[in-house]
Amino acid sequence: MDQMNTPNDLQQSDMAIDDKLPTGLNVLTILTFISCAIFGLITAFLPAFYNFLQGLMEKAASSGKEFSEKELADMEKGRLAIELAKQNLVPLMIIGLVSIALCFVGALWMRKRRKDGFWLYTAGELAPIVGGLIIMGTSSFTGAMSIVTNIGIPLLFVFLYSLQRKHLTK
Repeated sequence: MDQMNTPNDLQQSDMAIDDKLPTGLNVLTILTFISCAIFGLITAFLPAFYNFLQGLMEKAASSGKEFSEKELADMEKGRLAIELAKQNLVPLMIIGLVSIALCFVGALWMRKRRKDGFWLYTAGELAPIVGGLIIMGTSSFTGAMSIVTNIGIPLLFVFLYSLQRKHLTK
């Protein structure tokens, strides 16, 4: 026997389809949750990380190896950037933790289809860029890898989330 679909059954079926999180938004939010956890750990261990980098630079300088003028200049820039970061460790860690919280809550809200989640997430991604420039100047963005990881990836994720805004309805 065939069951006849009533308009109420069809409406409930459409609502079930609409409630399913789009794949793109699902993947982005999962990646955001993972990166929030990773960057939370990195932020917590930032003092040890800076000490480790400083130790590596001191080892390299005292190794007796001959360095070119460019290598020496790059090492000096790196040493100065690490010292500046260590001097401003507390503000940098606060900016990092607040940014992680904003990104996490923003992604959580976007999973619930809330439009405000996009803006929270965007603020969380942009805060370390702006805060880093204010506190450390351009020394926080030395080298291509630093520019990619500190500016490129956050802007890429903001762009990818902006493509998913059509799914945010509340």
